Amino acid sequence: MEPKRKSLLSMVAVMLVILGCAAQVQLSPMQKRQITSRLFESHFETTYRAVLTVLQDQGYIIKNTDMDTGLINATIDREAGMGSQFVQSLLMGYVADKGSELDASFMVNKINDTRTEVRVNIQESKYGQDSKWSSSGKQSVKQILDPDIYNQLFNEIQTEIKRREAMEG
Repeated sequence: MEPKRKSLLSMVAVMLVILGCAAQVQLSPMQKRQITSRLFESHFETTYRAVLTVLQDQGYIIKNTDMDTGLINATIDREAGMGSQFVQSLLMGYVADKGSELDASFMVNKINDTRTEVRVNIQESKYGQDSKWSSSGKQSVKQILDPDIYNQLFNEIQTEIKRREAMEG
């Protein structure tokens, strides 16, 4: 390999290591609340049922609900494709990434007769093997705090609220 190309590849590798080690920005509890909460101009029951509908539409399995407290717990498996698992097994001798599971916890809070707050907590658990001699298990758990994910979810809830209100007349 020519020296210039080798030098360039080395610089790229060093930059990737530095970027990978960079500390992620820590959010304050208030910043997290701003990302994970939304106020809806809608009745509590309409909002609660809209959240359930959106979760089911997205393929979540509803694990627990309690309309009195406003709690909804749901989960969805995101299994890595069989082709990906086969290639991992072939190249490494084990499956490092078997997929992930998303756990979502919703609190639907009645503010007054026409306003409802929804607060969401989404955690991702990744599954796989550490080596070919280890069994498959949970490798990591992290809270998802991507504002785009929450905005998309809240927009879908808002759309479902409007749909339900239109049906009610």
